[in-house]
Amino acid sequence: MLPEMIRPLRLATDCHVIDWSISQLSEQISDKESAIARADGLVAAIGNFDGVHCGHKKLIDKAVSHGGGLVPSVITFQPHPRRYFKPDLPGFELVDNLDKMALLSDAGARCIIRLQFDDAMRQTTATDFVSRILPALGVRALYAGTDFAFGNQRGGGMAMMQEQGREYGIDAQAVELVSSHDEIISSSRIRAAIARADMAEAAQYLGRPYVISGIVAHGEKRGRTIGFPTANLLLGDYLVPPLGVYAISATLPDAPHQPIMHGVANIGMRPTVDGEMVRLEANLFDIDLDLYDRRINVYCLDFIRPEQKFENFDKLRHQIAQDVETAKSFHAKQN
Repeated sequence: MLPEMIRPLRLATDCHVIDWSISQLSEQISDKESAIARADGLVAAIGNFDGVHCGHKKLIDKAVSHGGGLVPSVITFQPHPRRYFKPDLPGFELVDNLDKMALLSDAGARCIIRLQFDDAMRQTTATDFVSRILPALGVRALYAGTDFAFGNQRGGGMAMMQEQGREYGIDAQAVELVSSHDEIISSSRIRAAIARADMAEAAQYLGRPYVISGIVAHGEKRGRTIGFPTANLLLGDYLVPPLGVYAISATLPDAPHQPIMHGVANIGMRPTVDGEMVRLEANLFDIDLDLYDRRINVYCLDFIRPEQKFENFDKLRHQIAQDVETAKSFHAKQN
């Protein structure tokens, strides 16, 4: 099943992304945004959509299948409210912003509105959110999870959204949350699976393997000297899985027809060479491509072993060779 879930993550060409802040309530909306978001009206799914998991996709499906000539859309927040309230919080996000947009468009959204979560948004009352912001965006129908809360101090819920929304021509619908094994599928549940390196469970709830994306940076090229060249990524705001070695697959958003690349990656501090920050180093099998300065999607499929420090490069080389064979065996079983 895994190979069908792995693909380059690219924003659909017919999907438009609009960045919007409360300051725009008193400004003239641009011609482009007007044509996209207001002329026909929107049917929107709303939420943080961290990870764009199976529960989120059910919500978006409701908007996509709504019909009535409305543009199927997603309204989300940037930055994540958790990051706004706790700016020093360690990385927790299940997807970066570019991949999030790609996944939302892949789920069927033709318009994505990113609401700037700032002081003005935080202070907005639930009543103002329904009476001013949603109408300004051209929302005619809205879908949200039954647990969706909004407005200053989370003062509004779906019952209020439905009641007040009717006054402004907004048909709001609460969507039951998706469960698996009698538990709600949530971003928190996925984080817990990743925290224990259960990549199979995380993939089940995400609807794809956990993916870490970024621009391939120039490293110290030590891997090349011992026969295992790597593509190096910094992890930024991502939730960092347990440090160690993983079987991976990778894709290139700028080369959608490039076959899926398989490999093995170390996520960690590189203790053998006294590394100072966590990074992902991916060794891709039988690939001869210049990847520097290109964006790459690295799918973490299976945990092989924890990271460890070796006495010398010979022992490191021997262990990496074993890791490569373990990863190749994993990939052979998947295919």
